[in-house]
Amino acid sequence: MIPIAEIFYSIQGEGKTIGSPALFLRLAGCDVNCIWCDTKEVWMKGKAFKKEEIIQKVKELSDKNIHLIITGGEPLIFNEFLNELCKEVIEHFRIIEIETSATRKPFGFIAKNKRIFYNTSPKLKNSKVPREKRINKQAIEFFLNSKRAIFKFVIENEEDVIEAIEDFIKPFNIPHELVYLMPQSKNRKEFIERSLIVVEFCKKYKFNFSPRLQLVIWDMATGV
Repeated sequence: MIPIAEIFYSIQGEGKTIGSPALFLRLAGCDVNCIWCDTKEVWMKGKAFKKEEIIQKVKELSDKNIHLIITGGEPLIFNEFLNELCKEVIEHFRIIEIETSATRKPFGFIAKNKRIFYNTSPKLKNSKVPREKRINKQAIEFFLNSKRAIFKFVIENEEDVIEAIEDFIKPFNIPHELVYLMPQSKNRKEFIERSLIVVEFCKKYKFNFSPRLQLVIWDMATGV
């Protein structure tokens, strides 16, 4: 049995593939627990389903012209199930994206298949997650070497940008083109206000800016 929080059709709101139509599969459960998590109330209310039921439902909603985005919580808690699911449905979607905190190193099918892309969000001190839990050297190196990942950092101020550079970008030699800065925000108002600040950091440090289209379009609504 696998806990599922929600499944819905929308567009990708963050990162490299922003704007792409996608089926979202949100798994319930997380072992990271960022203080500013904006989906906690959703993924904490997951309902358990049989693996076969989930796979069948994803197939029914599939389309080769859209992405499948597997998110959470932290979906890599369920790595074994993701191997089964992705094997069954990968030919039914344009690509599969897995959104992860980069605290776990994937294994099996999802680690090897070239059509599975990782939208990673390594955590900074502003998440209030202990350093030893936030930084997993083997996981970060896997994502970097896979050539199938981006690194998206949630930013509140310039200190966060410097921390991302000193703790992740420099030590792991992450290319600037793979780095995205995203304003820490839980609603449309916060996003717009902080975007004006974060976009200047992107210009200064030569990183990409990641919007949060879901907040711009739907504000605090979920499942859209």
